Amino acid sequence: MQDLRGEPDELFRRTPSGASTKMTFSLEVLLPREGFDDFGTQYETAAQRLRYEIQLELKEDLQGVFVSHEDCRVIKGEQDRISFGINEKISRSSRKTPFLETERDAQGNARVFRIRQDGLAESGTSKRGSPLQLPAAEAARSALSTIATSEFRHLFALKKLISGTRFLEINPTSARKASDKYEDKKLRSDASNLAACLSDIKRRSQTDARENGSLSDISADLAMLIPQVRNVKMLDDSRSGEYAFEIELRDETSFSSRVISDGTIRLLALLALIDDPDREGILCFEEPENGVHEGRIPDLIEILRGATTQQSEEGDFFQILMNTHSPAVMRSLEFQEVLFADMILSARDESSSSEVRTRMRRIAPDKTLFDDEHHLYPAKVEELLKKMASGV
Repeated sequence: MQDLRGEPDELFRRTPSGASTKMTFSLEVLLPREGFDDFGTQYETAAQRLRYEIQLELKEDLQGVFVSHEDCRVIKGEQDRISFGINEKISRSSRKTPFLETERDAQGNARVFRIRQDGLAESGTSKRGSPLQLPAAEAARSALSTIATSEFRHLFALKKLISGTRFLEINPTSARKASDKYEDKKLRSDASNLAACLSDIKRRSQTDARENGSLSDISADLAMLIPQVRNVKMLDDSRSGEYAFEIELRDETSFSSRVISDGTIRLLALLALIDDPDREGILCFEEPENGVHEGRIPDLIEILRGATTQQSEEGDFFQILMNTHSPAVMRSLEFQEVLFADMILSARDESSSSEVRTRMRRIAPDKTLFDDEHHLYPAKVEELLKKMASGV
């Protein structure tokens, strides 16, 4: 919360009738079938479908934000509402006890977080020691954040999935610069180490048959989106210990990263994530249409969609969450991929004053299923976006 805009207490909902002191989040996840913890121990997830809940509470008397509730348990097959189709059967468990739960006292206040061990012993049987208990009265961090090994394999896999969320807010000025050889190779949110990231992708993926490895895929996708582009070239200087890159055009002229456009830099950084053969986790990205000719937006959306439909060897999926105000992007998306958000005035009852709230609506495939509160249909979305674009 400290990395977000404003102070932590300012992030809680405020309305004319007062300020809220609690936030509740719920996640339903599809875990990878297997993985490795931070010490190289391999684990398997017997239950791939989990529901995790966490509640944050602002306590002004203690001048801080605390975790007042946490819970994690399996989603049983008969209760599952997953609509995302995968090729392989989901591994499920008949487990009844939660992996993580909050115990409360007689007054209903959180007393302890109870965490149950579920890793495998050397014999292959599940470890079942006494639950680990953490004080919950003034918890300044989540119980999930304390999980460090596969002794708690499902919670570790959940933590790894959540912590794999990445926010891409590209700063073209920073992304143009050469990178030091000791620079972190994992792309930063502002793409300030883009040159080091591209060089590392080339090194990790190159083979005798493909000297440039996945850098060739990045070049091909960039050329599809910007037809003048022919190739992305690395300029790794072993003497100075720097990584740099340039763009070669179809007329065989080349331009260094220092002079290429903001739009090209932005797309190149995005493709560095999308075409990385070791991509994982969840990417959050704002306004993918920026820097892209409207006629190329369908190609961009297809590239993004393709990256999310390929399952890794561990059974994991790369995911993308993005927001847009572009009718062109909307036309390229499938209705089940869209959640439409707008702000409306509403009142709980006739005696209450009106308050602004965010309304989230799915896109129904046709007008016959239209429901003003819960659904929109494609033509209505197009109409609303055009009105916003024209300032009506």
